[in-house]
Amino acid sequence: MGCCGGCRGSRVCGGRVSPARHTGRGCGSPEAVREAPGRGRCEMKISLFRVIDEERWFSQIVYADRLADGLRRILPGGWDATERSVRYRYLLPPVSLRVGKQELTARKGQLLVLRYYYGLKSRFLQGDLNHVADNSYGHLIHFMDPAKTIVTFHGGTPVTWRQWPYRGPGMKFFDWAFAGTLKAARMIAVSEYSKREITGSYDYNPDRIRVVYHGVDEQYRVLPREEREAARSRYLPAGSEYLLLHVGMCIGRKNVDPLLRAVDILLRGGLRVHLLQVGGEFSAEQKVLIEKLEIASAVTQISSLPNARLVDVYNAADVFVFPSLYEGFGIPLIEAMACGTPVVCTDYELFHEVCGDACVYADTREPQELAAAAGGVLTDALLVRKLRRQGTERAALFSWERCARETLEVYTAMAAELYG
Repeated sequence: MGCCGGCRGSRVCGGRVSPARHTGRGCGSPEAVREAPGRGRCEMKISLFRVIDEERWFSQIVYADRLADGLRRILPGGWDATERSVRYRYLLPPVSLRVGKQELTARKGQLLVLRYYYGLKSRFLQGDLNHVADNSYGHLIHFMDPAKTIVTFHGGTPVTWRQWPYRGPGMKFFDWAFAGTLKAARMIAVSEYSKREITGSYDYNPDRIRVVYHGVDEQYRVLPREEREAARSRYLPAGSEYLLLHVGMCIGRKNVDPLLRAVDILLRGGLRVHLLQVGGEFSAEQKVLIEKLEIASAVTQISSLPNARLVDVYNAADVFVFPSLYEGFGIPLIEAMACGTPVVCTDYELFHEVCGDACVYADTREPQELAAAAGGVLTDALLVRKLRRQGTERAALFSWERCARETLEVYTAMAAELYG
């Protein structure tokens, strides 16, 4: 069978040309694509706009990587997804420039310029469908056709971010990006909680938002005992008995200060704990706090660690502590659970949605309660076994294959609406 017959205007089946609206069951329909193999095959070009890697937003980078990989395996014949981004060969050093009460590092300023350049460039990188993979890059939508654009909302609105001391050019840029996010024809929300963030405060049709959960990489698994012990010997210093793990940044909403105070409480209570912080950089104030509490010998930070090594870290830990006060999803939670590591996290609506009954919840603003929750896990073997079992079962509910499949369903609905 040849062309589906729905083409008109400037779009030509089998050619890489611009889209036009169709009548009937046109080229935008996966059914039509499957019915039109060979020379007359219709095309659907999807442009997937990633965050800039130099941002070091690891969860968003993982999301784009795994989504792109999953889509390539399941896209119908004639459909193609191309990843889009920009790179900067040389990043400026993190030198601070203070203007009045505002502080802006040279590197952050450089990234803001690069984001704007990305917007200008995105106008010429559009596909038949556009997918902006992170709402923090919603400014791209100001430069492209919103009617054929989908954005993934990972959480965070101008109101949300202002709960913490975000200010200056970066916050103004985010406001602009969020205005672009609201222009998108459809949204993918990474949780029901993040969907309610939009529908509860903004005039956006809830029927245009599809909840698609993140997945967890297959590499995150319970390692054999010998490998776990080898990892523990690598990351748990001599003289310490328990390894506490935190993965993520150390910015305000991550609520790291109470975790540092909880470490001090546990040490003074006689538990020989050691905190391993991965993926962040302690602020000047946090470094002062560590010195004040005299816990420097009980804290190790690894700011950059390949994903391939992260599975060893999760398996080495006795408890994963995630005291964040705000997330859109929280990928480290399911990574830790997949590795069989007991989780202690904030008693927060979103985390109940992600973790269910498979973790211990605490008021993580209170160091004493956070210490009690972590210490309770460390000293209760029965609870540890229960959390390991429930955690691995819970993590198994999330997969990147499912994420890609449900994302493709959003693309299909959009294509049918535009071209079918």
